[in-house]
Amino acid sequence: MRRGAFEGRLHDELAAVRPPRATEAERRAWDVVHAAHAGQLPVRRPRRGRLIAAVAAAAALAVALALTPAGAKVGGWIGDVVDPAPKTSRSTLASLPSKGRLLVAADSGAWIVQDDGAKRRLGSFRDATWSPGGLYVAAARGRELVALEPDGAERWTLPAPRRVTAPRWSPDGFRIAYLSGSALYVTIADNTARWALARDVRPVAPAWQPGRPDGQQVLAYARGERIEIARVDPARPPRAPIGRTAPGPVALDLWWSVDGRVIAVSERSVRTFSARGELLRTVILPGDLRASGSALAPDGRRLALIAAAPGARSSELLLLRTGRGEPPRRRLGGFGRLEGLTWSIDGRVLVAGLPTADQWLFLRLRGSGGLESVKRIRAQFAGGRPARTGAFPRPAGWCYREPADRDPLGQPPCSSGGAPAP
Repeated sequence: MRRGAFEGRLHDELAAVRPPRATEAERRAWDVVHAAHAGQLPVRRPRRGRLIAAVAAAAALAVALALTPAGAKVGGWIGDVVDPAPKTSRSTLASLPSKGRLLVAADSGAWIVQDDGAKRRLGSFRDATWSPGGLYVAAARGRELVALEPDGAERWTLPAPRRVTAPRWSPDGFRIAYLSGSALYVTIADNTARWALARDVRPVAPAWQPGRPDGQQVLAYARGERIEIARVDPARPPRAPIGRTAPGPVALDLWWSVDGRVIAVSERSVRTFSARGELLRTVILPGDLRASGSALAPDGRRLALIAAAPGARSSELLLLRTGRGEPPRRRLGGFGRLEGLTWSIDGRVLVAGLPTADQWLFLRLRGSGGLESVKRIRAQFAGGRPARTGAFPRPAGWCYREPADRDPLGQPPCSSGGAPAP
């Protein structure tokens, strides 16, 4: 039996069973069973004569888990993570759990989701990123970098020698960094000039330093086993290096903290460097966990990590304070393999993809609301294609409802997720 059909039937038949004092027990039991089932393989259909007995046994087991000490331990852990207990799943993305606009990268192209759930497909783009304040979007389409309005109207198209990936808009709104093959390029945002900043770089999204008081635009990028930091100014030589780290673990993601330090996420560690490249701090991931993705909160103070042990069926969502040397805290786990990670613009909500269950998980870290999941994500971003093919739709960034004005200067940055796998 297919996993989706089994999950649907199990849900319906468990809901019909009414054990004594079922109201509260049923809610907690379903949360536990649903979370556990998302990471499991499908099972063989029971014989017709044993169906009722199997359903009753499953319901009894679920209630037992919710009421026994083992179940209390699971429920207590969930309560430590989110308060109140998680909500049930929604079948459609009818609204976002926080204000703003969500940028999504899917096989069918790039999309924008409004906070009321309205969706707009921008075009056949593999990756996309917000400009400051959400004035524009920079997107990758084959060997082209494209700048477009949030309504999908293209402003300009810039050809590249090789496939374009990981575009990132500078904090001042006047530059876009992107990869073309293994070369790092920077272009002026009105498409009047471009230049190659570095060759033989790693397939890691470059990271702009936000909020420098001198107004300089500084970019960090991964090259071999080092991270290089350069000033990007078209009035000066194309490459003005200001920092370089010693060789170390290969970086998966790069970010800047609120106090102007470079954060490098590797499989087993999170390292913090000064703007000159001196190593300041190393935090090792607990146990044998290995990171596969990350996202920095808009305030620059919290780093979310997706990590899993080798061979594990489920990922864990970890949270790390960027200004401290403490180990990361476990915030979510046991749901299956997570991928794609983005913060809401107010820093209250994290969204992550759960491909095995065809869901997005929204984890509210502040206020009320807890954990919420939305089903049928592939179909909602299929764009007329078969809903179960290709890469899983990835949250790529969260921005404000509307920019304050059309002037890029002074616009606050939007959040961005990690880059897709090359």
